[in-house]
Amino acid sequence: MSDQSTSEGDKQRRKEEKKEGKFARARAAAEASAGGQLELRDGYALYQYPDYDTYREVQSQGNKAKLKAQFVRESHIQLLADIVLKNAPEPDFGLCHGTRRGAEQSWFRTHLGSKARVIGTEISDTATQFPDTLQWDFHDENPDWESRADFVYSNSWDHAFDPLKAFGAWIKSLKPGGLLLLDHTRGHSPKTADALDPFGISLEKLISMITEAFGDQGEIQPVFDSGKVNPEYAASVVIFRKNG
Repeated sequence: MSDQSTSEGDKQRRKEEKKEGKFARARAAAEASAGGQLELRDGYALYQYPDYDTYREVQSQGNKAKLKAQFVRESHIQLLADIVLKNAPEPDFGLCHGTRRGAEQSWFRTHLGSKARVIGTEISDTATQFPDTLQWDFHDENPDWESRADFVYSNSWDHAFDPLKAFGAWIKSLKPGGLLLLDHTRGHSPKTADALDPFGISLEKLISMITEAFGDQGEIQPVFDSGKVNPEYAASVVIFRKNG
């Protein structure tokens, strides 16, 4: 191995260690201020906050602590854009929930084409710093989005304190035949749930939860295993297609 490649490897390790340290500090701060407790259930875990204001404050502070970090990669969004295009060759509107710095919606626009309008949501007031990002609690329905979206995407659904409320609002945003795309990684499992990431669930339980709650509105499609084609970001993507 050359000195140059060794140096690059060391830089990457230091970068990852710095990011992990930042995430650990954010989690510790959330645990110290949240004042709630984690409930373990059948196949999933859900943190219970003392009240909504606490939830909102914890999420906003966590966002600010991790503001410069980027979890999802553009290569992954490109693969999801291909899935969207196969389902809707000329998409005109999409939503990305919990986008922090707004990268996801920017990448979707790049790979879907200039006609597609894609906006992101973020609960923190930092949303105003980034293009096409709206400060919004993703649990809430928005009448302006109802039945309009060709797709709704999130890798941040583990920040939901009421996941069924959030998923219901997202599905309501979909137009007939639209897709809900949810990344599931090791970071979304029950053992990773805490005050900052309140919802953790197994892949199988997530699929059954969505099917049981929303099976009358659409159906789960085959899970897309992105890790088989993209080692840069390994995720099992749960895809729900709304009835057409």
